[in-house]
Amino acid sequence: EINFAPCPRLFLKTSSAFAFLLALSFTIAPASSFTPPMSNIFNRIFFALEGKVASWKVNADRVSDATKYAVGQDSDYASEGKFDHSAWDDALKKHVVPGSVDGITTNLVDYKAIATNPDLENYCGQLANANLQLMEDTPNELLALYINAYNALCINHVIRYMKENNGALPKSITETSPVKGTEIWDVDAGVVGGESLSLNDIEHKILRSKWNEPRVHASIVCASASCPSLRTEAFVPSKLNKQMDDQTRQWVGDETKGIKISVSDEGQVEQTFSRIFLWFKKDFDSSGGPIGFAKKFLSNDWPKLSEKGGDMNYFTYNW
Repeated sequence: EINFAPCPRLFLKTSSAFAFLLALSFTIAPASSFTPPMSNIFNRIFFALEGKVASWKVNADRVSDATKYAVGQDSDYASEGKFDHSAWDDALKKHVVPGSVDGITTNLVDYKAIATNPDLENYCGQLANANLQLMEDTPNELLALYINAYNALCINHVIRYMKENNGALPKSITETSPVKGTEIWDVDAGVVGGESLSLNDIEHKILRSKWNEPRVHASIVCASASCPSLRTEAFVPSKLNKQMDDQTRQWVGDETKGIKISVSDEGQVEQTFSRIFLWFKKDFDSSGGPIGFAKKFLSNDWPKLSEKGGDMNYFTYNW
């Protein structure tokens, strides 16, 4: 199925060019025979256009001259760290469990329980008062903090919505914006180190601008089933690489939303990827592109991925 639905982290809008191509496809094909996607060539056109629009959108807020950090080795960091993530860690371990949504493997958050637990509120208070300057010379500390901040503040959006709607859960994270005409990704989500930030600020202006680290995409979670699953523990600098590797391994190895390879009876290979690989394709260039990146984390018995191994399709995004 071709899906140009809004990205849960981007809320992409259908472009006039896409509308034109869609109209054109109906013009050149009999109505009785056209059911998108009608052919591989249209798949490629639609995915290419979606990728172009997404690339423009996600890179609009990147800071080109931001200070760049390298991810250090876990062994370089003490187990206690400079920032205490234990409250967030406790909240995750108490209120996040494995499950599924619409056949998609994910970790489920008990929002009603976590809303009444002081751990999340206390952690958000800690984030607001974090001494970021203290961590400037230890970038893994900053990276762990911002990944955790994104995940915690995203959950906080859902909790705020529940409080504003008599405890009712939203049908989707995209419906939680309290500001008319402003997507939830651009709404102030909370304060980190004295600075009010939206989720887009954290993702694009900080994480993607300060680090060239594609594993971040496996670690931040936008409260949607098709996102990589929310980790059931806090990220900490002393094992950050191990945690991000594990997150990535679980994500790309998940055939319900990461990567799936299928072979038809006629022997035709179809490779289906998470749309994150389409929207953020350039972020994976330093790792050999989406396929090169995925190969590093898939088990040896996984069917071989190949640029020429078949048409590349993308999962419909459930947000």
